[in-house]
Amino acid sequence: MTDSITPDEPQQPAVPSVSLEDEMKQSYLDYAMSVIVSRALPDVRDGLKPVHRRILYAMKEGGYTSDKPYRKSAKIVGDVMGKYHP
Repeated sequence: MTDSITPDEPQQPAVPSVSLEDEMKQSYLDYAMSVIVSRALPDVRDGLKPVHRRILYAMKEGGYTSDKPYRKSAKIVGDVMGKYHP
């Protein structure tokens, strides 16, 4: 008993053929829009961008309040970059 598999219809390629130029345009546009929406536009809830939110959070966690002595902004930025930068 021999089992031979004969396809009823011709098989199509598993990956559709797409022009490289069209794929690059679409992929870049999708990526650019996701960056704009997730990083560049302020959030509607509080008007802050993610980077500003991280800086304020680090300042709160570090105890940088108005009643404390002056700190250089480089110290705060360094803390944010070291702890919270993705």
